[in-house]
Amino acid sequence: PPSAPRNAISNVNETSVFLEWSAPEETGGRKDVRYNIVCSKISTESGQYEPCGSHVRYLPQRTGLRNTSIMVMDLLAHTNYTFEVEAVNGVSELTAPLRQYVSLNVTTNQA
Repeated sequence: PPSAPRNAISNVNETSVFLEWSAPEETGGRKDVRYNIVCSKISTESGQYEPCGSHVRYLPQRTGLRNTSIMVMDLLAHTNYTFEVEAVNGVSELTAPLRQYVSLNVTTNQA
């Protein structure tokens, strides 16, 4: 499988965030590298991380990305989020659960 994406950055604009990253240094000898985004947020009730939920929108999509950027919209205001940008290829599922990802912590602004 590929190594983790590199040089990840985020740009927050109120309740949306633009994520951008560089391709992994190692591709596992394959050209079919894709990216998946895992979004979690800190629950106001428990203080624990939980999935972001179905109200969050991803452009162009959350999984199987070919490009090294994504826009995430409809996030909650004043909330702490963690985004994991995972690099995968055609053999990654054979090595699960060894996920290769870079993590970004983001706090949204007011809506």
